[in-house]
Amino acid sequence: MSTPEEGDGAGWVPYIGELVKIKPTGQLGKLLAREWGKVQVRAVKGGIEWDIEPGDLVKPTDEERVSVGVRHANAASRVPR
Repeated sequence: MSTPEEGDGAGWVPYIGELVKIKPTGQLGKLLAREWGKVQVRAVKGGIEWDIEPGDLVKPTDEERVSVGVRHANAASRVPR
């Protein structure tokens, strides 16, 4: 995979399971599949997947990736054991 500057989708091809940013909305999600000329993305918090044009995906910034990781860790720490 190529690794252009964060936020720049040119030449970047995300792999399945990778965190991606949807350029028009700014939402973050996980890439689930590529089918019928579209990509399927699910929000980090879960829910129904969205069909997105591949050109509408950009690589999230380091800050966005860390923020998602911190939110996930904080949520996991609140689960009763």
